[in-house]
Amino acid sequence: MTGKEDAFDGGIEVRPPVGPDQLAQVPAKRGVALLEADAGAPIVLLTAADIRARVRTRLAEPLEDAKRKSADLREITRRVRWKLAAGHFEADWRFFELARSIWPREYPSLLAWKPAWFARVDVGEAYPHWWRTQEIADAGGCCFGPFATGKQAERFVQVIQEGFDLCRHVRCLRQAPHAARCAYAEMGRCLSVCNGAVGMEEYRAQVARSAEFVAGERRKVVEALEAAMAAAAKELAFERAAAVKARIDRLAELDAPAMAQAAPLAAFRFVMVQPAATRKAVKVFFVNGGSVAQLAPLKVPLEGRQVAARLKAMAMQARRGAPEMDEAAQWRLGLVSSYLSAGPARAGVIRRWREDLGEEELTRAIEEGAEYLGLKKSGKSE
Repeated sequence: MTGKEDAFDGGIEVRPPVGPDQLAQVPAKRGVALLEADAGAPIVLLTAADIRARVRTRLAEPLEDAKRKSADLREITRRVRWKLAAGHFEADWRFFELARSIWPREYPSLLAWKPAWFARVDVGEAYPHWWRTQEIADAGGCCFGPFATGKQAERFVQVIQEGFDLCRHVRCLRQAPHAARCAYAEMGRCLSVCNGAVGMEEYRAQVARSAEFVAGERRKVVEALEAAMAAAAKELAFERAAAVKARIDRLAELDAPAMAQAAPLAAFRFVMVQPAATRKAVKVFFVNGGSVAQLAPLKVPLEGRQVAARLKAMAMQARRGAPEMDEAAQWRLGLVSSYLSAGPARAGVIRRWREDLGEEELTRAIEEGAEYLGLKKSGKSE
């Protein structure tokens, strides 16, 4: 790793045995610490709510069992470096970027989070279908998400399949129109493209409608289903009406907390407002796809012009587009996704960025999250 002095906020030389007096210069603040051996060889990278306490613990005399299993860090550590971070997200982000720089091949094994899950559909493929995935680079189609777990992504796919009567078995789909009717088709819960009851192009159009529904075109679909349910009831076709009602109920599940954040990957843009070292400011991060950028902090009391300036900077970055979706970008998506499902005490204030996100809305969100952001008293927008 090059440029360590620029990557870290400070560092000290240490010699064994490392005692409290040697660590007095290490800040007792949240951040990331790197222990180095001779010639700057990295040993271990740590995140900590109190860097000094964490380093002191790691450099304490190991228990007898630990001595037999690993090296005594007291004997090999020659330097301690640190990078301060005021909030949980910043600490994890700093850890990621430092780990990636120090160990460019091994860093994924050091991360505490997993890649995000998405639901993907490719309407243009020969046999269009929905599936869950963590592989989102150069795979075709459109991804929707993120989801914290594969189970959540799988349930999302099931909801779409049930809500639009899509094929559940890709193997049957690939055999269409010469496959036998599956159990779902027998129950009237599938369009039966498998045996040719519905042509592939008509089925493809239904898959396209499902993708448009997820992307936000929801009202027309729900209104059409409600009209179909009312018409069936009027004709006393109660079984058909019940089936349509079941589809409406399934699609309503998309408003549940685990699925409500789902949006096209192209819309993976978030404003993350995090604590700062002082109680008179907050830090602002802009997530643009697989990139994270730290903007100038917002001073408290909040003032409309500075909020508007940060939003303008985000809009400029958004217009430039998201960076290439490489391995590092996918791990950043996973990091941000893990915070979307975290509580406010850890996540701070997070809002999905939109072109129409205004200074009043963002200011109000910061004021409402003042307790979690460590602010003594939030200001009012001018």
